[in-house]
Amino acid sequence: MAVRGRTSDVLPETERALDAHVIGVGVWLFLAADLFFFAGWWFSYFYLRALDNNNAWIIAGLTRPNKAYGLVVLILAAASAVLYWLTSRVGVRSMLFGLLAPVSLVLGIAACLFQGYGMWHLGFGLTQGGYPSVFAGLTTSWLIELVFAVVWLATVVVQARPAGDTTLRPYAAGSFGWILLFLAAIGVINYILLYLVA
Repeated sequence: MAVRGRTSDVLPETERALDAHVIGVGVWLFLAADLFFFAGWWFSYFYLRALDNNNAWIIAGLTRPNKAYGLVVLILAAASAVLYWLTSRVGVRSMLFGLLAPVSLVLGIAACLFQGYGMWHLGFGLTQGGYPSVFAGLTTSWLIELVFAVVWLATVVVQARPAGDTTLRPYAAGSFGWILLFLAAIGVINYILLYLVA
């Protein structure tokens, strides 16, 4: 077992292999389950859009969300995810990770703040048709998960010191990059559906 505070390499080889396997399986199971969660929202989107009862999918005169603003949020989230993923592939013990992981964190925080501001200033109510209700539900769900991911990212950055958990268990920190990439991919799909297709 690893001794807390030890600055030597990491866990013993067998424990490290088991740790990597458990984390790898856990991350992919979580992502598969989370994909089904978002698939439910996408089904609601297409179902209500196709049904369009009383032309209530998008009512006449509805203020649409700003595409450019949504794109800024998407770019920030994607940049945070890609930067962290690439940096973690170099190695969480590298100086490059120590420099760029905090930048990824700042980009993630900015994405959350911009999206939160955008949600506060939608320009329509949740009961003004199918599109507003799906937009609010889908975007809020994505934002909540992004906030939790950014908090998790903050813990990874804080634990990047020599005896921290990020260094002692590098596979966990590396696998976290897949969660950020997944949320960025969900953000791309949501942007296409909510801003371009609707």
